[in-house]
Amino acid sequence: MSRTIFLLLLLGIFQCTIKTDSESRPGETWVKINKDDLPQKEHLTGIAYGIQKFYNTRKPFLVDDYLIVSDKAMDPPLHVIDVKEREWAYGLGVEGYGPGEISYIWTMDYSSAPDRFWAYNFDKVFSEFSLEDSTAKLAQRQMRQRNPEFIMATEIVWLTDSTLLALRVSGEEKFVEYSDTGEVLAGYGSWKGMLPGDPPFNVAKSAFALNITSNKSKTKFGFYSMDRDHFEILDYPTKEILVVEGPYFEEPSFEVAYRSAEDPYYYMNDPEAVRTYQDFFLGDDHIYMLYSGKKVTKIRSTGLMECHTVFQFDYEGNLLRHFELDIGVKFITVDEDKQVIYALSSEEDEDIVEFKF
Repeated sequence: MSRTIFLLLLLGIFQCTIKTDSESRPGETWVKINKDDLPQKEHLTGIAYGIQKFYNTRKPFLVDDYLIVSDKAMDPPLHVIDVKEREWAYGLGVEGYGPGEISYIWTMDYSSAPDRFWAYNFDKVFSEFSLEDSTAKLAQRQMRQRNPEFIMATEIVWLTDSTLLALRVSGEEKFVEYSDTGEVLAGYGSWKGMLPGDPPFNVAKSAFALNITSNKSKTKFGFYSMDRDHFEILDYPTKEILVVEGPYFEEPSFEVAYRSAEDPYYYMNDPEAVRTYQDFFLGDDHIYMLYSGKKVTKIRSTGLMECHTVFQFDYEGNLLRHFELDIGVKFITVDEDKQVIYALSSEEDEDIVEFKF
């Protein structure tokens, strides 16, 4: 009996450490993480791959046993990295605007077909690539955003083979669902009331939403803020949105600036502002948030986006683990099955770094 009571008390203590304060808006559950909720740091030692072919790279994307990394130098546009051998495998993509060609790739997304992935650029073009043949450099197929409503989508990922989920330039809804022809099908969440004074929706969107992504099974979709320790996850089956804030509750000052009388925009003017989240990854089981904590003025002066902290959350908003990386990184992806964080280092000589957790 005494052993049972001890276990129940221990469980109660653990539950108290992860309990958070919540508030709600229609269709949203808000969870606030406090500093006292931070788990003990787990120090992770990185293994650098020693790749010397990178110039100005963006977020790595994992497809089976390969990392795909886009490069602004476009030579090649996409690097394919073999994670088993920890080495550069080959280049992919052809720069240009002809059939199957691409410009600088901003984000990547899962394909429903094996050994394939989608790449998206600011020219509003989705390009699907195959890893089955290393000599095939062109995209296998492409889709362009054409009609005016579709062009309003600035960050976009696939939902099904014929529908997509996006953030858009303006409009009340946080998440917007499109058909592959650009028709708006639905919207989820609202920007109304998210900022003091309730400024235009595009201002709120710029303050809170960056880089939409999904998990591989396409049940969870999310975005994060770089100015506030704030991220949101849409559970697509239920259409409920989880909003997580903290543990530092950064709220920089800002103003609504105007390019013209009808063109307001968000201008963060706080000299003491801190870069909060730099990147994230949505797994099927957990959320991984890459946290900076560096002053924005320092990042701008050095040009380095150096992050050493990764927070792991569950899909209830509980902060479960706190990883401290020994090498500064700027983007991450995660293999949950192998319990590995793959990252792009933030040093001048960029590299892939692997962290086992």
